[in-house]
Amino acid sequence: MWGSGILKGMAITMRNMFRGPITVMYPEQKLALPERARWAVAPRYDEEGAPKCTACLICVNECPDHVLNLEVSRTAEGGKHIDRYVYEVGACMMCGLCVEACPFDAIEMSHEYELATRDPHDLVRVLLRDVDAASARRAKGGDDA
Repeated sequence: MWGSGILKGMAITMRNMFRGPITVMYPEQKLALPERARWAVAPRYDEEGAPKCTACLICVNECPDHVLNLEVSRTAEGGKHIDRYVYEVGACMMCGLCVEACPFDAIEMSHEYELATRDPHDLVRVLLRDVDAASARRAKGGDDA
């Protein structure tokens, strides 16, 4: 039938004309993020507040964008010491491969999504600085004796 496209279009227009607004007045109102949303990388800590990172470098090697940098030194006792754990937010595609690769559940994708900044230096974050790395036994949940 000639003109049926116009009638269908007008029907859609009329249906949406009486619907309420669907916009969110950001930043006053914010939508709840899904639990599995992937945003910026953040370190995880154990019950005592110590970082779970064992400085195994798996996350650094897995990252396709090479945005993680972990500077590690040895302690006098033979353990590892994390000098700096750096994350480049501006270059990260937030794929989550580093989180999936971590065998100790030491990093997570946080729900921080307001990452805009005027200063490019804010796009490089130091996640950990000058802390002892967790032993593999402590990170897995075993006793460290």
